[in-house]
Order: sequence, then C-alpha cells, then structure tokens
Amino acid sequence: MKKIFTRLIALAFCFLASAQQPAEELDIESEKAIVKNLVEKFLTAIGNHDIETVQTLFSDKANIYGASLRDGKWITKTYTIQEFLERLKSYDNPTKYTEPVSDFIVHMEKGMLAFVRADAIFTINGEPRNNNLDYFTLIKENGNWKILNGSYVSLRIKN
Repeated sequence: MKKIFTRLIALAFCFLASAQQPAEELDIESEKAIVKNLVEKFLTAIGNHDIETVQTLFSDKANIYGASLRDGKWITKTYTIQEFLERLKSYDNPTKYTEPVSDFIVHMEKGMLAFVRADAIFTINGEPRNNNLDYFTLIKENGNWKILNGSYVSLRIKN
C-alpha cells in the first residue's frame, strides 16, 4: 500500500510538472509577440518621424549603431539615445519612410532579455532603397520592454 501511495504521489508530481511547462512556453511566446510588436512600433514611429513615441520605446541608457555600405565604403555611426533623439529633432523637413519587415527572428532569455533580428526594406515614396538588417536588444524594465540597443546594417538595393 505504501508503494502504491508513493507511486501515486510521484505520478501526480510528473503530471503537475508537465502541465506547467506548456503554460511557461505560452508566456514566452506571448512575450516574443510583445517584443516583436514593440520593434514594429519603433520602425513605424521612426519612419513617421514621431520622436515622442520613439523616445518612450528606449531605455534611458540605450545606444544606436549603424553600418551602411555606400560607394564601396562602409560608413559607421554610433549614438547614445539622447544624441540620436537630438539628431532627429534637428531635421527641419524630415523625409518620411516605411521599413516593412519581411522576417523576424526573436530569441528570449528568461522573459527578461530579448534579441530581435528584423530583415526589412527601407522604402521612400513606395520605392525600395535599402535592405536593412536590424538587430535589437530589449530588456524588461519595471515590467515593460525597452530597447537597450538598436543596430543595423544597410545595403543599397540596385534598381
């Protein structure tokens, strides 16, 4: 009788453990969707020159890095988020653009750190200009996802 009772308890623990695992996976998938939406929100806001929205999406200590291939030479740029926002504010008549993403890859660590790769086409007035490979590191601060780092490689599309 004692063996049966012990086995029943062990079996109950197995069922409880396996029942909890899919719930955790669903939570991670939900977090991945939130992160993906935040990146899309950023790409839309930056394209619309919506500086106020952009500012809310970044951690105060964030950085922006970029590399663009122009005329066979790589040009790199590095900004703190404050420098980046000031640069955006300095434009008198900014060109608006879209950057639709064709492919997202999201890696999540413990629901607190996310790495996102977004393969996008930088488009002005419906004309594709660049293929941007955007990489983002996001961190959860006080229960909210914030972009900690935004990096990109931009390659001209030959027309």
